[in-house]
Amino acid sequence: MIKFPSLKTLGDSLIETTLRYKEVALIALIKTIIFIMLVEMPHEESAVRNQLTQLSFIATLALPLILAIRLSGERHNWKPYVQPALIASTVLVLAVYYWLMDKTLNQSGAYRFFIFLAGAHLLVSYAPFIGTNDKDGFWQFNKTLFIQFLNATLYSATLYVGLLIAVETVKYLFGIESRFFIEIDLFLIVSCFFHTIFFLSKIPKPDEVHSDYPHGLKVFTQYVLLPLEVVYLVILYAYVGKIVTQWQLPQGRVAYLVLAFSVAGIFALLLLYPLRQNTEERWLKIFGRRYYLALLPLIVLLFTGIFRRIDDYGVTENRYIVAVLALWLSAITFYSLSGKRDDIRWIPISLSVLCLLLPIGPWNIFLVSRDSQLKQFEHILSKNQMLDASRHLAQKKTVTVEDRQQLMSIIRFFRDRELPGLEPYFAGVKQGEKRDGQHYSIMENTLDRYAIAMKTDNEARYMSFSSQTSRDISGATISGFDRMIFIDGIDNDTISDGKIEVVKQDSGKVLAIFRGNKQVVTWNVVEKVRALQAVYGNESVELPQDSLILSQANYKMVFRILSSSNDDDFYGSGVLFYKSNP
Repeated sequence: MIKFPSLKTLGDSLIETTLRYKEVALIALIKTIIFIMLVEMPHEESAVRNQLTQLSFIATLALPLILAIRLSGERHNWKPYVQPALIASTVLVLAVYYWLMDKTLNQSGAYRFFIFLAGAHLLVSYAPFIGTNDKDGFWQFNKTLFIQFLNATLYSATLYVGLLIAVETVKYLFGIESRFFIEIDLFLIVSCFFHTIFFLSKIPKPDEVHSDYPHGLKVFTQYVLLPLEVVYLVILYAYVGKIVTQWQLPQGRVAYLVLAFSVAGIFALLLLYPLRQNTEERWLKIFGRRYYLALLPLIVLLFTGIFRRIDDYGVTENRYIVAVLALWLSAITFYSLSGKRDDIRWIPISLSVLCLLLPIGPWNIFLVSRDSQLKQFEHILSKNQMLDASRHLAQKKTVTVEDRQQLMSIIRFFRDRELPGLEPYFAGVKQGEKRDGQHYSIMENTLDRYAIAMKTDNEARYMSFSSQTSRDISGATISGFDRMIFIDGIDNDTISDGKIEVVKQDSGKVLAIFRGNKQVVTWNVVEKVRALQAVYGNESVELPQDSLILSQANYKMVFRILSSSNDDDFYGSGVLFYKSNP
């Protein structure tokens, strides 16, 4: 039966843990405050929000790094000056990282942070055991961390639910309203601060870990996790058989399945690691060796799948990481089969080194991915003879649907990361100008005019326009109007508020407004879509709001989305403003 801690136990644990891990507790508190400030900060304060987000990255990274130093100091009984020196060095490195961050958060910056964060957590798992040969103590220590994390999560979830019910009860009974996001703030306090304290409270010193093996862990791994691994192994081997009999290359995404299966299997073997010397569990050694032997054909499948994907579409951050993990999995497999497979510390050590190296240096995943996508872009344009002597996109050509989709995908790749590099191919885009949404929309619209996709017999022609991600926040002028009605042209052919009736006619090609039985407005939606297409191409989600307006006398239709399918059906949703007494 699970015993939940009493309030006194929680209080004593909080004081004791805070004194033992002073720096870590302080960082957890700072991180919690930063996250709450982010939640409460208005979205209009974008510059401040960016700074807070960057500070949250630093605090989140600092916590496991400082914890690793504290645990290592307890294990090795360092001289008094060693631990403060290492903490100061860590703070200096994090300050440099903060200084080198992009001023605005983008996908590459977030990617780099999460890779570093994974490496920092892996460091905690083995840092106290650097310079020792205590492999069993290493396993027991990480077992304690794993179980304590689950316990802390359970306690925190229980605490949050209880406090949330109390808050909602007070709000309901006393009619109290708050201008703060109290539910989210409460979640952050519990998950970022109290969860950390709960987690740290039961961590023994690395040289004081218990040598027991939880029976429940053995049952879960042996009777749940390993049988599932066998099932997936059979499925993947059946797929290998299909490839061999049909003599075709594997699908690119199979690499992710193989990698996930392999890592899950290694994790299962790690959970059973202490039982390998037990005479009653001799099957573990046999199973472990045969598991790694069974991985060999799947590793070939993994390499084939990921490098086929890279050959077809170039390198991206995900593909780069999968390719590197394929090499890592090969090394771990051969190491385990070599007979020197006792030291399981090499698994987290090697992964943490990769987490450190991948985001930095000339080989970093962002630089390699950008260069690869640029080469893919130029290769497709050159192959279809779309470039002029100045290497500008200037020749209108009919290209395959696949080529056109890949060109658009590469522009989105650069848009999501706000990267430079594509400007030289577009004569109308200047080098060094602000890379906002409009910057890349010009590229997409230019490409849309010059790259004409080959039509297929069953191809659907779809056009869509909206202002969902527009940087233009000028909005629409509605002065003089005193009534409004929401329009959803997809679900309803007729919408009425009792005063006027809006009717979608001829499959949405015409939008008509009636007062009583008199038709007072007729808008040609087809003409509006054609006008947008001439300027923005077939699709854009960044139109200025004033380009999505139809107006006539006492009526103004402000579309949020306007689209068509096969030039037959036209759809629109937005708000109609009108005067009640024209």
